[in-house]
Order: sequence, then structure tokens, then C-alpha cells
Amino acid sequence: MRFPTRALGIAAVSAALLSVGVSPAMAEDGHVRARVQTFPSGGDSGGTSEADLNFTAARSVTYNNWTINDTCPGDGYRVIARARALLTNGSYANGAWHEDDGTCESAQWGPYSGRELNTSYNIVKAGIQVCVDLGSSLKCESEFRDNPHT
Repeated sequence: MRFPTRALGIAAVSAALLSVGVSPAMAEDGHVRARVQTFPSGGDSGGTSEADLNFTAARSVTYNNWTINDTCPGDGYRVIARARALLTNGSYANGAWHEDDGTCESAQWGPYSGRELNTSYNIVKAGIQVCVDLGSSLKCESEFRDNPHT
């Protein structure tokens, strides 16, 4: 019996992917980390926020091992962060602000797990936004991951 070479190649690749457990959700769930620097010249002052994202549906994402950290040397500004998602209608859904409520020497906020962001529109991508609160304005950076359910 003759088996076409092309079909054999497709079968081999499919079997290899199944054996390592690759799925669309695994490819998109994962870690995000955003860093903001207080001063344009760089340096270490500012803050970071990071989390592990788990997309549970087209309109839902769970944040695990989420932290916010004010980085040294101290600049005297507080660091805040929130969950953020780009929706299919072009707008953003935002979670509540959380802060590392101390100086750069204080313990970080978190890690917290099981924090959910649920929306009324499908989520295109989700992540975190971290900001230095300069008083009259915010200086922010964001990092996102694509939602495999949309």
C-alpha cells in the first residue's frame, strides 16, 4: 500500500505538536512585565509591574502572581498599576489602580493571584499598565498579550 509523502509529513508534524502539548491558549497565556522610568534620561528610579495572564474566555482574563514595585533610587513619586485590556470596539477596559504604597525600600504590592478582568466586549489583548504619579500627570508604560479566544 502506498502512502502519499505529503500526508505522511503532515501526520508527523501534527503528532509532534500533540506530543509537546501546543495549543492556541498556551501560546498566548503567559507573563507580562512593564517598566516605567521617572526621568527621560533613564536610570533605575520608577517602577515595574508584572503578572501571569490566563485568558479564560473571549471576555475574561485572570491575573496571577501580580506585583507592583517602586524601584530605587527613590525619586519621591508613588508607583501605581492596573489591569488593562483593548476591546474589539476599540476602547480600553481598565481595572482599579493599585499601588506600591511606600518608598523604594518598602515591600512590593503583591503577589496577588485570582484577580479577574471581565468585560462586556471581547478582549483583543490584555496586560498591565504601570505609572509613576508625578502629581500633575502620569508617566506610564504598558505591556500586553493577545487573547487566543478572539
